[in-house]
Amino acid sequence: MTRHRGNSRVAWCVAALLSLSAGVARAEPSAEQAAAAEALFREGRELVAQGKLAEACPKFAASQRLDPGYGTQWNLADCLERVGRTASAWAAFREAADMASRAGQAEREAKAARRAADLEKKLERLTVAVRAPADGLVVRRNGAVLDAGAWGAPLPVDPGKHRVEATAPGKRPFSAEAQTAGPGNTVTVEIPPLEDDPAAAAAAPPQQPAGPADPRPDAPPRPAGGGGGDDGASTRRALSFVAGGVGVAGVVTGSIFGLIASARWNQAQDEHCRTETLCDSKGVALVDDARSAAALSNVGFVVGGIGLAAGVALFVTSLDDAEPAAARVVVVPAVGTTGGGLAIQGRF
Repeated sequence: MTRHRGNSRVAWCVAALLSLSAGVARAEPSAEQAAAAEALFREGRELVAQGKLAEACPKFAASQRLDPGYGTQWNLADCLERVGRTASAWAAFREAADMASRAGQAEREAKAARRAADLEKKLERLTVAVRAPADGLVVRRNGAVLDAGAWGAPLPVDPGKHRVEATAPGKRPFSAEAQTAGPGNTVTVEIPPLEDDPAAAAAAPPQQPAGPADPRPDAPPRPAGGGGGDDGASTRRALSFVAGGVGVAGVVTGSIFGLIASARWNQAQDEHCRTETLCDSKGVALVDDARSAAALSNVGFVVGGIGLAAGVALFVTSLDDAEPAAARVVVVPAVGTTGGGLAIQGRF
Protein backbone atom coordinates (compact mmCIF):
# COMPACT_ATOMS: atom_id res chain seq x y z
CA MET A 1 0.00 0.00 0.00
CA THR A 2 1.42 3.42 -0.92
CA ARG A 3 2.00 6.30 1.47
CA HIS A 4 -0.54 8.41 -0.43
CA ARG A 5 -3.28 5.86 0.19
CA GLY A 6 -2.44 5.67 3.90
CA ASN A 7 -2.65 9.45 4.27
CA SER A 8 -6.00 9.46 2.46
CA ARG A 9 -7.42 6.97 4.91
CA VAL A 10 -6.27 9.11 7.83
CA ALA A 11 -7.97 12.16 6.34
CA TRP A 12 -11.18 10.20 5.79
CA CYS A 13 -11.26 8.97 9.40
CA VAL A 14 -10.70 12.43 10.84
CA ALA A 15 -13.32 13.98 8.53
CA ALA A 16 -15.87 11.38 9.61
CA LEU A 17 -15.19 12.15 13.26
CA LEU A 18 -15.54 15.88 12.75
CA SER A 19 -18.88 15.50 10.96
CA LEU A 20 -20.32 13.27 13.69
CA SER A 21 -18.98 15.37 16.55
CA ALA A 22 -21.13 18.27 15.38
CA GLY A 23 -24.20 16.20 16.22
CA VAL A 24 -22.90 14.91 19.58
CA ALA A 25 -22.50 18.24 21.34
CA ARG A 26 -25.74 20.19 21.26
CA ALA A 27 -25.01 23.87 20.97
CA GLU A 28 -26.68 26.21 23.40
CA PRO A 29 -29.43 28.32 21.80
CA SER A 30 -28.51 31.85 20.84
CA ALA A 31 -29.99 34.82 22.66
CA GLU A 32 -32.39 35.41 19.77
CA GLN A 33 -33.49 31.76 19.79
CA ALA A 34 -34.07 31.85 23.54
CA ALA A 35 -36.08 35.05 23.23
CA ALA A 36 -38.19 33.62 20.42
CA ALA A 37 -38.76 30.42 22.39
CA GLU A 38 -39.94 32.41 25.44
CA ALA A 39 -42.30 34.51 23.30
CA LEU A 40 -43.78 31.41 21.65
CA PHE A 41 -44.22 29.72 25.03
CA ARG A 42 -46.10 32.72 26.44
CA GLU A 43 -48.26 32.92 23.34
CA GLY A 44 -49.09 29.24 23.73
CA ARG A 45 -50.10 29.75 27.35
CA GLU A 46 -52.35 32.66 26.38
CA LEU A 47 -54.04 30.56 23.69
CA VAL A 48 -54.64 27.77 26.22
CA ALA A 49 -56.23 30.27 28.59
CA GLN A 50 -58.52 31.34 25.74
CA GLY A 51 -59.46 27.73 25.01
CA LYS A 52 -57.71 27.76 21.61
CA LEU A 53 -55.85 24.49 22.15
CA ALA A 54 -55.45 23.58 18.46
CA GLU A 55 -53.55 26.85 17.97
CA ALA A 56 -51.58 26.55 21.21
CA CYS A 57 -49.97 23.15 20.56
CA PRO A 58 -47.88 24.29 17.53
CA LYS A 59 -46.61 27.27 19.58
CA PHE A 60 -45.30 24.97 22.32
CA ALA A 61 -43.75 22.65 19.72
CA ALA A 62 -41.97 25.54 18.00
CA SER A 63 -40.72 26.88 21.35
CA GLN A 64 -39.38 23.45 22.30
CA ARG A 65 -37.48 23.13 19.02
CA LEU A 66 -35.76 26.48 19.62
CA ASP A 67 -34.89 26.01 23.30
CA PRO A 68 -35.76 22.59 24.75
CA GLY A 69 -36.91 22.57 28.38
CA TYR A 70 -38.99 20.40 30.68
CA GLY A 71 -41.63 23.08 31.26
CA THR A 72 -42.26 23.60 27.56
CA GLN A 73 -42.28 19.84 26.89
CA TRP A 74 -44.83 19.33 29.68
CA ASN A 75 -47.15 22.03 28.32
CA LEU A 76 -46.85 20.55 24.81
CA ALA A 77 -47.75 17.07 26.06
CA ASP A 78 -50.70 18.38 28.08
CA CYS A 79 -51.96 20.37 25.09
CA LEU A 80 -51.72 17.36 22.76
CA GLU A 81 -53.69 15.21 25.19
CA ARG A 82 -56.41 17.84 25.53
CA VAL A 83 -56.91 18.02 21.74
CA GLY A 84 -57.23 14.23 21.58
CA ARG A 85 -53.85 13.34 20.05
CA THR A 86 -53.24 10.55 22.54
CA ALA A 87 -50.26 8.88 20.83
CA SER A 88 -48.42 12.17 20.33
CA ALA A 89 -49.18 13.20 23.93
CA TRP A 90 -47.98 9.82 25.25
CA ALA A 91 -44.66 10.20 23.42
CA ALA A 92 -44.32 13.82 24.62
CA PHE A 93 -44.88 12.88 28.27
CA ARG A 94 -42.31 10.08 27.98
CA GLU A 95 -39.81 12.60 26.58
CA ALA A 96 -40.59 14.95 29.48
CA ALA A 97 -39.91 12.12 31.94
CA ASP A 98 -36.59 11.39 30.21
CA MET A 99 -35.60 15.06 30.40
CA ALA A 100 -36.38 15.16 34.12
CA SER A 101 -34.44 11.93 34.67
CA ARG A 102 -31.36 13.32 32.92
CA ALA A 103 -31.59 16.45 35.09
CA GLY A 104 -31.92 14.41 38.29
CA GLN A 105 -35.46 15.73 38.99
CA ALA A 106 -37.18 12.65 40.42
CA GLU A 107 -40.48 14.35 41.29
CA ARG A 108 -40.94 15.78 37.80
CA GLU A 109 -39.92 12.46 36.25
CA ALA A 110 -42.54 10.57 38.26
CA LYS A 111 -45.24 13.14 37.42
CA ALA A 112 -44.63 12.87 33.66
CA ALA A 113 -44.32 9.07 33.83
CA ARG A 114 -47.74 8.82 35.52
CA ARG A 115 -49.38 10.86 32.78
CA ALA A 116 -47.73 8.69 30.11
CA ALA A 117 -48.87 5.49 31.88
CA ASP A 118 -52.46 6.74 32.04
CA LEU A 119 -52.42 7.52 28.32
CA GLU A 120 -50.86 4.20 27.35
CA LYS A 121 -54.08 2.41 28.35
CA LYS A 122 -56.02 4.54 25.83
CA LEU A 123 -53.68 4.21 22.85
CA GLU A 124 -55.02 3.22 19.45
CA ARG A 125 -52.65 1.28 17.21
CA LEU A 126 -52.11 0.63 13.51
CA THR A 127 -50.30 -2.38 12.05
CA VAL A 128 -48.96 -2.31 8.49
CA ALA A 129 -48.49 -5.92 7.35
CA VAL A 130 -46.34 -6.69 4.31
CA ARG A 131 -46.81 -10.28 3.14
CA ALA A 132 -44.61 -10.42 0.02
CA PRO A 133 -42.24 -7.43 -0.13
CA ALA A 134 -41.00 -6.57 -3.63
CA ASP A 135 -37.43 -5.49 -4.30
CA GLY A 136 -37.02 -1.84 -3.42
CA LEU A 137 -40.38 -1.65 -1.61
CA VAL A 138 -41.01 1.66 0.18
CA VAL A 139 -43.92 1.93 2.63
CA ARG A 140 -45.23 5.30 3.80
CA ARG A 141 -47.69 6.15 6.56
CA ASN A 142 -49.23 9.60 6.26
CA GLY A 143 -46.43 10.54 3.84
CA ALA A 144 -43.55 9.51 6.13
CA VAL A 145 -41.43 6.47 5.27
CA LEU A 146 -42.12 3.53 7.58
CA ASP A 147 -38.94 1.63 8.36
CA ALA A 148 -38.94 -2.04 7.38
CA GLY A 149 -38.31 -2.93 11.01
CA ALA A 150 -41.72 -1.44 11.88
CA TRP A 151 -43.65 -3.56 9.37
CA GLY A 152 -46.01 -5.89 11.18
CA ALA A 153 -45.73 -4.05 14.53
CA PRO A 154 -48.80 -2.50 16.22
CA LEU A 155 -47.64 1.11 16.48
CA PRO A 156 -49.45 3.82 18.48
CA VAL A 157 -51.19 6.43 16.31
CA ASP A 158 -53.43 9.41 16.98
CA PRO A 159 -57.17 8.76 16.57
CA GLY A 160 -58.56 9.33 13.08
CA LYS A 161 -57.78 8.35 9.50
CA HIS A 162 -54.30 7.29 8.35
CA ARG A 163 -53.12 6.78 4.77
CA VAL A 164 -50.79 3.90 3.91
CA GLU A 165 -48.92 3.77 0.57
CA ALA A 166 -46.51 1.27 -0.97
CA THR A 167 -44.30 1.70 -4.04
CA ALA A 168 -41.56 -0.34 -5.72
CA PRO A 169 -39.64 -0.07 -9.02
CA GLY A 170 -41.59 -1.60 -11.92
CA LYS A 171 -44.70 -2.15 -9.79
CA ARG A 172 -48.11 -0.51 -9.57
CA PRO A 173 -48.42 1.62 -6.41
CA PHE A 174 -50.79 0.58 -3.63
CA SER A 175 -52.65 2.88 -1.23
CA ALA A 176 -55.29 2.46 1.46
CA GLU A 177 -56.92 4.54 4.17
CA ALA A 178 -57.49 3.17 7.68
CA GLN A 179 -59.70 4.53 10.46
CA THR A 180 -58.67 3.83 14.05
CA ALA A 181 -61.10 1.71 16.07
CA GLY A 182 -61.10 3.32 19.53
CA PRO A 183 -58.96 3.16 22.70
CA GLY A 184 -57.12 -0.12 23.17
CA ASN A 185 -57.93 -1.41 19.66
CA THR A 186 -55.58 -2.22 16.77
CA VAL A 187 -56.36 -1.82 13.06
CA THR A 188 -54.35 -3.71 10.44
CA VAL A 189 -53.65 -2.64 6.86
CA GLU A 190 -52.29 -5.48 4.72
CA ILE A 191 -50.18 -4.60 1.69
CA PRO A 192 -50.69 -7.30 -0.98
CA PRO A 193 -48.02 -8.36 -3.49
CA LEU A 194 -47.65 -5.40 -5.85
CA GLU A 195 -48.67 -5.98 -9.45
CA ASP A 196 -46.25 -5.47 -12.34
CA ASP A 197 -46.53 -2.14 -14.13
CA PRO A 198 -46.36 -2.71 -17.93
CA ALA A 199 -45.76 0.99 -18.59
CA ALA A 200 -42.69 1.01 -16.35
CA ALA A 201 -41.32 -2.14 -17.99
CA ALA A 202 -41.76 -0.64 -21.48
CA ALA A 203 -39.97 2.55 -20.49
CA ALA A 204 -36.95 0.70 -19.06
CA PRO A 205 -33.89 0.74 -21.38
CA PRO A 206 -32.84 -2.68 -22.78
CA GLN A 207 -30.01 -4.32 -20.90
CA GLN A 208 -26.72 -4.66 -22.73
CA PRO A 209 -25.02 -8.07 -22.66
CA ALA A 210 -22.09 -8.19 -20.37
CA GLY A 211 -18.78 -8.12 -22.25
CA PRO A 212 -15.51 -9.69 -21.22
CA ALA A 213 -13.92 -8.32 -18.14
CA ASP A 214 -11.33 -5.63 -18.73
CA PRO A 215 -8.03 -7.18 -17.78
CA ARG A 216 -6.01 -4.96 -15.52
CA PRO A 217 -2.36 -5.47 -14.68
CA ASP A 218 -1.55 -6.49 -11.16
CA ALA A 219 -0.23 -3.82 -8.84
CA PRO A 220 3.54 -3.42 -9.10
CA PRO A 221 5.41 -5.41 -6.47
CA ARG A 222 6.38 -3.55 -3.34
CA PRO A 223 10.10 -2.78 -3.35
CA ALA A 224 12.09 -4.75 -0.80
CA GLY A 225 13.74 -3.01 2.14
CA GLY A 226 12.76 -0.03 4.26
CA GLY A 227 12.71 3.07 2.07
CA GLY A 228 10.35 6.03 2.29
CA GLY A 229 7.40 3.84 3.41
CA ASP A 230 9.08 3.06 6.74
CA ASP A 231 9.87 6.75 7.29
CA GLY A 232 6.21 7.67 6.75
CA ALA A 233 5.04 4.88 9.07
CA SER A 234 7.39 6.03 11.84
CA THR A 235 6.16 9.61 11.52
CA ARG A 236 2.50 8.60 11.66
CA ARG A 237 3.15 6.31 14.62
CA ALA A 238 4.76 9.16 16.56
CA LEU A 239 1.89 11.50 15.67
CA SER A 240 -0.61 8.86 16.83
CA PHE A 241 0.75 9.03 20.39
CA VAL A 242 0.58 12.83 20.35
CA ALA A 243 -3.03 12.78 19.11
CA GLY A 244 -3.95 10.11 21.66
CA GLY A 245 -2.53 12.24 24.49
CA VAL A 246 -4.58 15.21 23.32
CA GLY A 247 -7.65 12.97 23.18
CA VAL A 248 -7.22 11.71 26.74
CA ALA A 249 -6.72 15.27 28.01
CA GLY A 250 -9.88 16.38 26.21
CA VAL A 251 -11.99 13.58 27.69
CA VAL A 252 -10.70 14.32 31.22
CA THR A 253 -11.41 18.04 30.77
CA GLY A 254 -14.91 17.32 29.43
CA SER A 255 -15.67 15.03 32.38
CA ILE A 256 -14.55 17.60 34.96
CA PHE A 257 -16.58 20.45 33.47
CA GLY A 258 -19.56 18.08 33.01
CA LEU A 259 -19.57 17.34 36.74
CA ILE A 260 -19.30 21.06 37.53
CA ALA A 261 -22.22 21.87 35.20
CA SER A 262 -24.40 19.18 36.77
CA ALA A 263 -23.65 20.36 40.30
CA ARG A 264 -24.38 24.03 39.50
CA TRP A 265 -27.62 23.16 37.69
CA ASN A 266 -28.92 20.90 40.47
CA GLN A 267 -28.07 23.51 43.12
CA ALA A 268 -29.94 26.19 41.18
CA GLN A 269 -33.03 24.06 40.57
CA ASP A 270 -33.17 22.72 44.13
CA GLU A 271 -32.52 25.94 46.06
CA HIS A 272 -33.06 29.03 43.92
CA CYS A 273 -35.52 28.28 41.08
CA ARG A 274 -39.27 27.71 41.03
CA THR A 275 -39.11 26.48 37.41
CA GLU A 276 -36.30 26.08 34.90
CA THR A 277 -36.69 29.71 33.83
CA LEU A 278 -37.97 31.42 37.03
CA CYS A 279 -34.99 31.87 39.40
CA ASP A 280 -33.69 34.41 41.89
CA SER A 281 -30.42 36.26 41.28
CA LYS A 282 -28.33 33.50 42.84
CA GLY A 283 -30.16 30.91 40.75
CA VAL A 284 -29.57 32.88 37.55
CA ALA A 285 -25.85 33.05 38.33
CA LEU A 286 -25.72 29.30 39.01
CA VAL A 287 -27.59 28.51 35.79
CA ASP A 288 -25.18 30.72 33.81
CA ASP A 289 -22.22 28.95 35.44
CA ALA A 290 -23.79 25.56 34.61
CA ARG A 291 -24.28 26.48 30.96
CA SER A 292 -20.73 27.79 30.64
CA ALA A 293 -19.34 24.63 32.21
CA ALA A 294 -21.55 22.48 29.96
CA ALA A 295 -20.26 24.29 26.87
CA LEU A 296 -16.65 23.70 27.97
CA SER A 297 -17.50 20.06 28.71
CA ASN A 298 -18.87 19.63 25.17
CA VAL A 299 -15.74 21.17 23.69
CA GLY A 300 -13.56 18.89 25.82
CA PHE A 301 -15.39 15.75 24.73
CA VAL A 302 -15.34 16.78 21.05
CA VAL A 303 -11.59 17.51 21.15
CA GLY A 304 -11.02 14.31 23.10
CA GLY A 305 -12.97 12.24 20.61
CA ILE A 306 -11.14 13.77 17.67
CA GLY A 307 -7.77 13.20 19.29
CA LEU A 308 -8.44 9.58 20.23
CA ALA A 309 -9.91 8.65 16.84
CA ALA A 310 -7.12 10.41 14.95
CA GLY A 311 -4.54 8.67 17.14
CA VAL A 312 -6.01 5.24 16.41
CA ALA A 313 -6.30 6.01 12.70
CA LEU A 314 -2.69 7.22 12.49
CA PHE A 315 -1.39 4.20 14.39
CA VAL A 316 -3.30 1.64 12.34
CA THR A 317 -2.40 3.19 8.98
CA SER A 318 1.25 3.29 10.05
CA LEU A 319 1.09 -0.50 10.16
CA ASP A 320 -0.08 -0.62 6.55
CA ASP A 321 3.35 0.39 5.25
CA ALA A 322 4.97 -2.56 6.99
CA GLU A 323 2.27 -5.21 6.36
CA PRO A 324 -0.22 -4.18 3.63
CA ALA A 325 -2.86 -6.81 4.54
CA ALA A 326 -2.25 -6.96 8.29
CA ALA A 327 -4.31 -4.03 9.50
CA ARG A 328 -7.68 -2.55 8.79
CA VAL A 329 -9.62 0.22 10.53
CA VAL A 330 -13.31 1.00 10.13
CA VAL A 331 -15.02 4.00 11.74
CA VAL A 332 -18.71 3.37 12.40
CA PRO A 333 -21.23 5.91 13.82
CA ALA A 334 -22.78 4.75 17.12
CA VAL A 335 -25.97 6.48 18.28
CA GLY A 336 -27.77 5.89 21.60
CA THR A 337 -30.58 7.40 23.56
CA THR A 338 -28.38 9.97 25.32
CA GLY A 339 -25.85 10.92 22.67
CA GLY A 340 -23.59 9.67 19.91
CA GLY A 341 -20.03 8.88 19.06
CA LEU A 342 -17.82 6.76 16.85
CA ALA A 343 -17.13 3.04 17.13
CA ILE A 344 -13.68 2.27 15.73
CA GLN A 345 -13.29 -1.37 14.71
CA GLY A 346 -9.92 -2.74 13.65
CA ARG A 347 -8.08 -5.88 12.66
CA PHE A 348 -4.39 -5.98 13.56
